[in-house]
Amino acid sequence: MDEVNYSAESSEEYIKDETQYEELVSAAYMRLRPLISSTTTDLMWYGTDIYSRTGEMNDAQMGIDDYSYINTSDASVYDFWCKNYDVITQVNTAITRGGTLDLNEGIQAKRTAELLALRAYAYFNLVETYGGVPLLLLEITEPTFSFTRASEEDVYKQIVSDLETAIQSNGLATALAADDFGRVDLGMAKHLLGKVLLTRSYKSFAQSDDLSRAITYFKDVIALHPMVNNWDILFDTQTGAYQYNNSEVIFSVRYSSNQLYNSEGSSGLYQHFLPALFMFPGNTHRGAPYWRTDNSYRAGEDYLNSFEDGDIRSGEKYLVREIKAGTSGSTDGHTYGVGDVIIYCPKDEMTEAEISQYKAANPSVYLVVNPDEYNTLFSILNQNVCYPFVYKFYDPGVVEFTDRVTEYSDPRGTRDIYIFRTAETKLLLAEAYLKNSEPSKALDEVNDIRRRANASTLSSVDLDVILDESGRELFGEANRWMDLKRTGKLFERAYKYNKFVQRHHNSAADIADYFLLRPIPQTEIDRSNETLTQNPGYAGAIE
Repeated sequence: MDEVNYSAESSEEYIKDETQYEELVSAAYMRLRPLISSTTTDLMWYGTDIYSRTGEMNDAQMGIDDYSYINTSDASVYDFWCKNYDVITQVNTAITRGGTLDLNEGIQAKRTAELLALRAYAYFNLVETYGGVPLLLLEITEPTFSFTRASEEDVYKQIVSDLETAIQSNGLATALAADDFGRVDLGMAKHLLGKVLLTRSYKSFAQSDDLSRAITYFKDVIALHPMVNNWDILFDTQTGAYQYNNSEVIFSVRYSSNQLYNSEGSSGLYQHFLPALFMFPGNTHRGAPYWRTDNSYRAGEDYLNSFEDGDIRSGEKYLVREIKAGTSGSTDGHTYGVGDVIIYCPKDEMTEAEISQYKAANPSVYLVVNPDEYNTLFSILNQNVCYPFVYKFYDPGVVEFTDRVTEYSDPRGTRDIYIFRTAETKLLLAEAYLKNSEPSKALDEVNDIRRRANASTLSSVDLDVILDESGRELFGEANRWMDLKRTGKLFERAYKYNKFVQRHHNSAADIADYFLLRPIPQTEIDRSNETLTQNPGYAGAIE
């Protein structure tokens, strides 16, 4: 037998032609999976207005959510930093190695444009979250410990430059072929650049044409990616209306129905916004329809109550108030079969008499959870909280590990995760129009979103109206923390709508301004021999 030890082969020996180059590019896309899963989403949603942590309403602190104190070694702070730099590192490797290979010029131009957009996306996440960060633009081939933070302004310049180069290269497709879906196209680069320019327009180092350019890019994107006319096409995986590659999807992170291809992370949105239903009778099997949920984020009461009657987005298919059984059984004298409603979370408070009457009419229901009880521990079987949940990410493809419940393994999701879609573009355009003193145009964009959702049209618009609509439309998708920070509404809306923030502060003005940046991970500072400096206000900062 001839044996070849491939593990001993160096990257210089392996990466020789276009085949290996394409593998490098694909690896950059693959790095997006862990970036938008697990604890990395904590920095996107905690500490905002429409999301809250779960559990009892008590004095226990969670600084990421309530702005009490953020540990510089917090896992979510570290993970978000590392996962974004993982993308950047992979991009830089592909760009650097591509420059040393004899590649088809058209392919190299296309892939380079894609890579630059991915790098810009990661740096945009970093600069808005941490402020100025080290700018790494080439592959690092030897151990490096000293890093200097570039200014926030310089990071923005690099992001804009990368995206402009990608757009002007003519390498990006205006429409993707089916087998290329999930790659960066022209719409993705223009959406991201518009969002970056809109964000910079609020900064002290804004350029005079940031706002007008953002408006132009947003309008281009809407033409490239028409909004679909039915919300079910975006999310209804229960009846088969869902189309993963519909025209509204500007950029998404792809997953496969074959779990062998999902090794770099799981599409876990299906489990993020649900209570720990596997702790309640009827679903302790940790299987369908809810699987092993992770009880990470709870939608706030004001968000849940912000929908009009008839709004598609708050229908039972997408916002569950009637929790069903996955197995048959009997609890507290209530017998139920698979698919029967066992827990009901009414929109309006029910009296004890109304609850008794409801249970009598619905004999399978053993628990009714009123709105003031979403942070209450119920003693049924195991003490835990229960609440209505956003279920637009229902994943019928979840199949793995369901027979390994004793190992507490999470089933892996298979649905793609939207990063950008046209509804967000239109809401960003509305914000830009409003900031540009064009409220009537802003109103048109918001009403387009509302009409599709079967909600009434509005007669006026302000920034809060746009943010309200953005919350309803993009729950579980957009980086809400960055949106509120950009618009200067972060502390105001977090205090107004987040009960944990209210518990730890007397007013929005009571929240320290240094929380507008997350801390630099202490582990990274230590590894850099303290050439990295901490953000003001946090432990170890040089004041």
